[in-house]
Amino acid sequence: MSADASTSPSDTSLEIVRLRGHTILCLQGFRGEGYSPEFVANLGLIHRRLAEHPEQSVEVLDSPDVVCAACPHRQPVGCTLNGTDSEAEMRAQDRHVLALLGLTAGQRLRWGDILDRIRASVRGDDLPAICGTCRWLPLGYCRDGIDRLRAGADQADTGFITPERLRSGRPGPS
Repeated sequence: MSADASTSPSDTSLEIVRLRGHTILCLQGFRGEGYSPEFVANLGLIHRRLAEHPEQSVEVLDSPDVVCAACPHRQPVGCTLNGTDSEAEMRAQDRHVLALLGLTAGQRLRWGDILDRIRASVRGDDLPAICGTCRWLPLGYCRDGIDRLRAGADQADTGFITPERLRSGRPGPS
């Protein structure tokens, strides 16, 4: 069975995870918040899977992905978060991120290799030019996650901050 946007991220097999270009960067700052409880749960499962398995095979996309599958803003036309032009804007952002990482839509590689490309190619200060008017940008989560990744934080300490660490008041590396 091949993984697609409808494949459950909770599947324990290491099937290919399909991710949009911009989602690759969003994952670096995920802190358990999102557009709906279903979206948060889905993204949390995906992030945990990737954090625990840097060898996980990922196919990069410039179209809706497994994260979008649980988004309340996804419609048959794609993303509608910011109105009728949202999907075209998201695709342009996906292609921009993929180009920065030296990737093309449809390419497959290990999650750890994607992290290496982010570490080498993207700084937290780059995000305003990449992410534009993203509503999450002002919170600084993605900037922090990318800066921690670039600082050489262990893969287990980059990106997603576990609910336990949030509750403990220690959102940084353990």
